[in-house]
Amino acid sequence: MMNKLFLTILFITIWILSCPFTLNGQANLSVLSDTNTTVLHIDLGEVDDIYFDTAYNEISSMLEGKDSLSIKRAVFLTEWAYLEGKLDYNTFCDSIDAAVTKLREFIKINNLERYKTAGNFALFEYFTKPCPLNGNQPFTYDFEDFTGDIDCRKLFVTKVIETHTGQCTSLPLYYKILSDELGAESFLALAPHHMYIKHIDEYDRWVNIELTNGHFSTDAYMISSMSISAEAIKNKVYLDALSQKESVAMLLSNLAAVYKKKYDYDDFTLRCNEKTLEYFPHYMHALFMKFNTLQKIGLAYIDKFGQTPSLFIDNNYKEYKELQKTIENFGYREITRENYEEWVRTIDVKV
Repeated sequence: MMNKLFLTILFITIWILSCPFTLNGQANLSVLSDTNTTVLHIDLGEVDDIYFDTAYNEISSMLEGKDSLSIKRAVFLTEWAYLEGKLDYNTFCDSIDAAVTKLREFIKINNLERYKTAGNFALFEYFTKPCPLNGNQPFTYDFEDFTGDIDCRKLFVTKVIETHTGQCTSLPLYYKILSDELGAESFLALAPHHMYIKHIDEYDRWVNIELTNGHFSTDAYMISSMSISAEAIKNKVYLDALSQKESVAMLLSNLAAVYKKKYDYDDFTLRCNEKTLEYFPHYMHALFMKFNTLQKIGLAYIDKFGQTPSLFIDNNYKEYKELQKTIENFGYREITRENYEEWVRTIDVKV
């Protein structure tokens, strides 16, 4: 009994000291128990939101092979769910189709069809240079509320389309959507708190496109400037070109992140990230969101039952520790929000 009590206290202590994220708000708790107080359970429940449930079901169907994988559709569903259905898919597609039509015309006028990277060249012009393709308004990084803490819509691709400004997630996602529609080959890639584009050039070499400043970057620069560990590279946590399925799995975790901004950590965030990790087991953001949800379950348990030992809290602690070990083994290193913003502002041009 004393060993279990010690583990429970240690569990909460480790949680509080090591969690890299801040928990906000309180969830409605459903507590199950019987006359035997050692059989205790906490169920955080989830908000009854038909839009998020619909988005989850459709993106899950893509991952399970029941529907075609579509980054464009998954991105739309996330924003549609947050906006409670106040976003029209046909309108969203029309804006993308209009951009793709201009890109195709640019490729044809400049006789680029014979190059396998024609689409990538056209997209780079579209995103980075004042030209007729973009109405002489290139796409730029929006430093104001770049994490979406004040307004989650700052993170949306629809905001990028409307304003030609975005951040390190929305800009690459928009590029990838246009690339897929154009038939150009490109891949999403990750660095700590960051996303960028990779593609293969005319000489079969990898190229990194940094849309935060409209330049190229090398892997070596990313590794040194963001302190990426050798373990993280070896485990393909960072710098790896994501498959289409991994990209869609990542977007399911992004759905959970948007849900959390609107509500809180609960069973929905756990469900989304567990599904993500089935198809993208080394996605760090999903690992941390699951970590934080388990933390909230543990804190809710202590709030309700105090330090009473139970099989439930033992299992929860075990899963938490396994998750913590997984994150450490993958070679994760923390980068603060302040350091990341400074990195974005001072990033050098590397070819």
